[in-house]
Amino acid sequence: MKQIYTIIAILFITFSAVAQSRPVITFSVATGDWSDASSWNLNRIPTDGDSIVIPQNKTVLFDKKDTLANVYIKVIGTFIIKQKLRLSASSVIELAATGNLRTWNVNRSNEIISIGGVIKYDQNAAASILGIAFAASNTGISPNGFSVSILPVVFNGFYAIRNNNNVVLNWSTAMEHNNKNFEVQRSFDGSTWTVIASLAGAGNSDNIQQYSYTDKNMTTAVAYYRIRQVDINGGYEYSIVKTVRANEAAPATKIYANGNTVNVEFNQDLKNTVTVRVIDMNGRVIGQKDNQQASYRMTINISNHITGMYLVQLNNNAGWNEVKKVML
Repeated sequence: MKQIYTIIAILFITFSAVAQSRPVITFSVATGDWSDASSWNLNRIPTDGDSIVIPQNKTVLFDKKDTLANVYIKVIGTFIIKQKLRLSASSVIELAATGNLRTWNVNRSNEIISIGGVIKYDQNAAASILGIAFAASNTGISPNGFSVSILPVVFNGFYAIRNNNNVVLNWSTAMEHNNKNFEVQRSFDGSTWTVIASLAGAGNSDNIQQYSYTDKNMTTAVAYYRIRQVDINGGYEYSIVKTVRANEAAPATKIYANGNTVNVEFNQDLKNTVTVRVIDMNGRVIGQKDNQQASYRMTINISNHITGMYLVQLNNNAGWNEVKKVML
């Protein structure tokens, strides 16, 4: 079914036993500017980790260039591009059947959308793109940056957490189309897989769907887990693989660098504001980002830095703190 599955498997939301959905921010006036906080229902402009909705019969003008990470933009109304919109590789733009993406048509060299550094919409594309269509990091390059089809299952996250001799698997979806079921698969060597459970999918849904399975009495030294998503028509795709080791609790976070980007992936629900700071070896903060509701992933881009070792510090102002060295 979906080549884009692995790219967007990390979209949206921290998920735990008490699920916390990513913030959904909706444009609330008939016509207005993206940069006008009063035009949005949360009285702020969209930020990293948001699900951004432009309803039918609403028109949004993207009037100031911006860079956003890990966002899902659903266009049911009209989205007009006036300035450059840069999105991270884990972001997706979906045009619903009534959705319309179009240019401001004043300076096409500025009216650009890129995802993961790949240009999806620019002066080479049609001035107006109508739904149903979507753009993700592995759809084409402008003028073919948008795939004219229905966006398949969008996964929020996938977690594997040991609880004594049980392994609790949690995953959730933000949207499902023609989804039949999920197979929970386990391996003890990372190559031979066995189906240990099957859970029915929602079929078609535009709402958050939550799934959980507990692998009981798992005492093997190491086990690997993945989810196989199966379409109604028989197509399928796999999730990322999670590794669980005996007598080893899953780390709260995974922190790593990729080029100029520091990535933080959470493996548990974090309810307080999370602050990420990138600090050089002289103690200077060279990058910082706050997230009021932690999504599955946070990213912070560091430009114009000297190659070398840096510290990544996380805290939530409630006693939790974590520091890790990364090479940038």
